[in-house]
This record gives sequence, structure tokens and C-alpha cells, in this order.
Amino acid sequence: MFIAAIFPAIEFAYGYPMKVFFRKLDSGFKKTEKKQTKKTTIQQYVNLYAGPDHLLHFKYSSVMNVTFVTFMYGLALPLLFPIACLSFIVLYVVEKLTITYYYRKPPMYDEKMNEAALGILKWAPFFMMIFGFW
Repeated sequence: MFIAAIFPAIEFAYGYPMKVFFRKLDSGFKKTEKKQTKKTTIQQYVNLYAGPDHLLHFKYSSVMNVTFVTFMYGLALPLLFPIACLSFIVLYVVEKLTITYYYRKPPMYDEKMNEAALGILKWAPFFMMIFGFW
């Protein structure tokens, strides 16, 4: 659970320097005012400089995993609650950084995915009561 809490920071720590390295490799490690590139097509250039796609479903699955594990086993292992808090703080900070500096502009999402996630997450307290009773 602790590794899941700090994994978004680890992922950003190795992903962003790789992106910078590949950009520098493309320009030949030269410091010039004009952008020089070795790419032969515009699409290759855009793919290199735009960054990876923002995959929101992985973020939802991470939040749901932390929430359900914490609620189901938190009464037996109270240490899970501060770890879950740390996980949500790290995820929030890293998401703000990655959306700003790392990912491409995310597509416009509608409210359906958010409502579906909230519909699933409302069952977490029920599981907490059941496991607490047991």
C-alpha cells in the first residue's frame, strides 16, 4: 500500500527526465535559439514534443484501489488511513505537475465517468461496516 502511495511520484521522477533527454537527443544537445530537429515529418516532431496521452482511467483505478483497500482493512490495520491520506496527497500534487508540464492537453471528459466512479465508491463504507462487524 505504501508503494502504491508513492508510485505516482516515482513514475514522474523517471518519466519527465526521459522526455527531456529524448528532446535533447533530437536537437543534438545543442543550445541554440532556433529549434533544430532530426525528425523528418511534422507528426514525429509533434509526438516527441507533445508528451504522452493522459489516461484518466488509471487514475480512477488507483483512487478506487486505495479507497477500497483502506476501507475494507482499515479497522484491522489503522495505519492504512494515514497511508491512504499520503497516497491522495501525492496523487493530487503529481497530477497537478504532470497535467501542467508532462502530458498532452487532456481531452474534454464528460461527467459520465465521474458519476460512475462515485457510484462505485459509495459502496466502500458498506464494505467497511461488513468487515468491521466480522
